[in-house]
Amino acid sequence: MRGLAAAVVWVVALRPAAPSPTDAIGRDVGMDRSQRVPEHEGARIMRDAEDGRPEHLYFAALLYLYGKGGVAESPREAVRNFRLAAEQGHAGAMVALGALLRHGRGVARDEKAAFAWVSEAARRDHVDALWMLGVARLEGWGGDVDHGAARTWLHKAAGLGSADAFHWLGVMTEYGLGRDGPDLNEALESYRAAAAQGHDAANFHLGLAYAYGRGANQDLGRAMLLFQEGAQRRHGGSMYYIGLMTLYGHGVPVDYDVARYWFQRAESANDAAFGDLASNARRELEASLQMAETFIAEAEANWTSANEPPEGLKYNTA
Repeated sequence: MRGLAAAVVWVVALRPAAPSPTDAIGRDVGMDRSQRVPEHEGARIMRDAEDGRPEHLYFAALLYLYGKGGVAESPREAVRNFRLAAEQGHAGAMVALGALLRHGRGVARDEKAAFAWVSEAARRDHVDALWMLGVARLEGWGGDVDHGAARTWLHKAAGLGSADAFHWLGVMTEYGLGRDGPDLNEALESYRAAAAQGHDAANFHLGLAYAYGRGANQDLGRAMLLFQEGAQRRHGGSMYYIGLMTLYGHGVPVDYDVARYWFQRAESANDAAFGDLASNARRELEASLQMAETFIAEAEANWTSANEPPEGLKYNTA
């Protein structure tokens, strides 16, 4: 268990594993990063946006943000259009602008402005704004950390069915933030509520719970199934843990080639939390395999040399 046990330290140091708030942009109208937009539809959206109406500007901004519908990706143009829509009271644009300001994408990073825009959208009961405002109070965007306020906003969003809110409530409950102490059973219930909606980070936390027996009986087989579900959706942490479990034979047979494959997949998943870990694990595995091959080759050569008969006793086939 040395390798998997060591990974516990990494997970604790990296928690919480969660998508960026920018991943929620456009989700309210069904145009997130994964949605395909035909070019003719993109052209129509851009024509509509010329009238300056906030809902049309919002769709145009999404095309610029994600580079869809034949529109070249331009975060700066996305921000400009989101701002025009937000200034006319479009709550989704406020959320988008707040998320982009928080992460400095297409605009200089400004946490206070991000907080202000998300707060205004939350005042209008936009569900993504509600959970983002909870995260803002949890992380202290542009101000002090306030765990009590974070839980209040997350509970409000969870009441509207937000998977992100359930996930973050699970994180706060698992680590006892904003309450007397951790409650692993309650945390798992929150993770399950989020995972049931396909939330990758919550699904990953459930996998960790079963892998380490945190709040649930240890069940490596179930953990592997959860990680495999995440891997199908290119979740970096899930792919990394499949590699670890395969490397050390936890719940599955040891298979170095399979472990290396999953470490490579995790490296390419563009997951900042686990990309470097996966890269380091792959390099260490490859170095170990190379050392083993060199050792075996040298051992075979030494054995052959040691067991060669004296020159005069060699069998003469002539």
